[in-house]
Amino acid sequence: MMHPATPPPARRSTLQRQLVRRIVEDSRDHPTAQSVYERARQQIPSISLGTVYRNLQLLVEQGQLLERKIGNRPARYEARRQRHYHICCLRCGALEDLSVPYQEILDRRVQKLVRYKLQEHRMEFYGICPQCQSGARPRTKPAAMGRMRNSG
Repeated sequence: MMHPATPPPARRSTLQRQLVRRIVEDSRDHPTAQSVYERARQQIPSISLGTVYRNLQLLVEQGQLLERKIGNRPARYEARRQRHYHICCLRCGALEDLSVPYQEILDRRVQKLVRYKLQEHRMEFYGICPQCQSGARPRTKPAAMGRMRNSG
């Protein structure tokens, strides 16, 4: 008698993965993997940067976290929430949520123009944050934005 194929066991949720997810969920600053690692080490000193990276990627693949990549800067992570837009500082790379409402009408307009089944759109704004304007943050190498600016 043949038994139906048993699905592979779901990856168990480890203490490290739970911690990584909680750090991102509790953050409003869209932390990088390095930042998540530094915060995680405060609670689990033995956690490795590789463990943090693997768990971030797994959580992104599972749809629990979103990865935001802007230019050539390190990826930033955020918890899946309602759709929203971002603003990015061209000097320091700070990434913040905008309170501008998501424009569902754009989804409907584009859907009428293309053969794609549209899922969502993303819009990002770029400028110089208040801290960089005041000189409160040290200036860092600007993101490689030329390709992105010229694409739209």
